[in-house]
Amino acid sequence: MPVKLSRQELAEIAQFGRNWDNANLKRIKDKIRKHYKREQNKLCCFCKLPFRDSVEVEHTVPKGGKEGRNDFSFHPLNLSVACHHCNNKKSTNNDLIPWTLTTYPRSGLYFKIVHPHFDSYFDHITIEDKSRYVAKSVKGYKTIDRCKLYDTTITEQLVKYMRYEDDPLIQGVLRIRELGGSFQEITKKIDRFFNFLF
Repeated sequence: MPVKLSRQELAEIAQFGRNWDNANLKRIKDKIRKHYKREQNKLCCFCKLPFRDSVEVEHTVPKGGKEGRNDFSFHPLNLSVACHHCNNKKSTNNDLIPWTLTTYPRSGLYFKIVHPHFDSYFDHITIEDKSRYVAKSVKGYKTIDRCKLYDTTITEQLVKYMRYEDDPLIQGVLRIRELGGSFQEITKKIDRFFNFLF
């Protein structure tokens, strides 16, 4: 579900020229980041791994670079969240077809890579042997290549994640950790979890 921006927020964005880097728009950018982090179940839109470092707002159509599109920088369908690795590797590549579109597309057909809002990720990319990403389509291949999903930094994380994916104990503790709170509150939640199990 795309983020919903209020009229006031849209007016602020317009006031500052849709400039993503404007410090006056930090509150709105934080809202966007929080929304997509929750919507994506705390998983990167490209590697589908839990965030291990910073959570970065991803612009499917880049906002900067030689062919950046500032006009799409706050468009809800252009936004998602990615890990630092994937966002950094994808960079400001042109993945919109054709680049000169004046309105934001309403279909994944206009993109060379898997689009977080329009495409079903696993229709284009599969995970084989719990250790590597394999393309099922040209779009999947482009996404793997663009985000360097074959780099060891990603594949090592994938192996670790997949090792614990089916372990209910690990998954329970991870869910408790996601709830947040002070150390004492988390300890109490873990104790309740273990009391439930035993």
